[in-house]
Amino acid sequence: MISYRGHRAIKDERDELRLFKHRAWVGFICIALCILALLGRYVWLQVFAFDSFATRSENNRVAVRPVVPNRGLIYDRRGRVIAENIPAYRLEIVPEMVPGKLPELEALLDELAVLIDLSEDERAAFHKSRLNYRFFDSVPLKFNLSENEVARFAVNRHRFQGVDVVPYLSRHYPYGELLTHVLGYTGRLDEDDISMVDEGNYRGTRTIGKIGIEKFRETELHGISGFERVETNVRGRVLKVLERKDAIPGTDLVLSIDVAVQQAAWDALGDRPGSVVAIDPTDGSVIALVSKPAYDPNLFVGGISQMAYR
Repeated sequence: MISYRGHRAIKDERDELRLFKHRAWVGFICIALCILALLGRYVWLQVFAFDSFATRSENNRVAVRPVVPNRGLIYDRRGRVIAENIPAYRLEIVPEMVPGKLPELEALLDELAVLIDLSEDERAAFHKSRLNYRFFDSVPLKFNLSENEVARFAVNRHRFQGVDVVPYLSRHYPYGELLTHVLGYTGRLDEDDISMVDEGNYRGTRTIGKIGIEKFRETELHGISGFERVETNVRGRVLKVLERKDAIPGTDLVLSIDVAVQQAAWDALGDRPGSVVAIDPTDGSVIALVSKPAYDPNLFVGGISQMAYR
């Protein structure tokens, strides 16, 4: 300590040392508390919240997709196929993967319309269907794409995030209007249909029986859906299948209808409206059930346009 008579000391080393120690302890305690907080957070993340974050991480790279069962075929009494499934392609959009809201979605549809013929009816049906799906589900936009449309989209696919062409089996009625009033037809799932079926079993299904045999035997014809767990990249592309449970196909049906007798009854009516029912007298089974006028049920499978309906 240096001092002069009548003046206060200029420097007090003991006091400064005490002040330094005090500040050092305060700093040490603060650092120790921060380290303890970080260690506590680390323990919480790695021990107590491990399952939760592991699940989130797994969900980021693993997706569960439904496996749709093949719809059961329908035969006449002599083994002729009267309702079958044929390969086709449909265009689907995942709204969650489209940047922005409705205006951006409309702009996307406009761009797609340059490559693929999209009618106003198909666009309206798409917006209506969106209400029946979860935001992250893929929603069908157009069914039965032509080979040219599939090829044009494949070349330009990189421009359309959240849009994809999906192969599927489309319902087809080889005898057209001849068996309309017997078989009925399948059509797009709507809100009323979903409320009457097991939603989990129909998660990936796009069509359902609307009238006739297709509707009244829907449970047997549809089958039971399966699932597959797939590993995806950040763009949602499938890298590999981790687990798969195959779907159980729908049951094939054999009707008492005889197509040859059905055709004979149809021809007998000619251009006149009316109906014909032919019954096998040995067992009472119906072998022909004709009603005119009729219509082609294939028009309804992918969704019929207003013009075609009129």
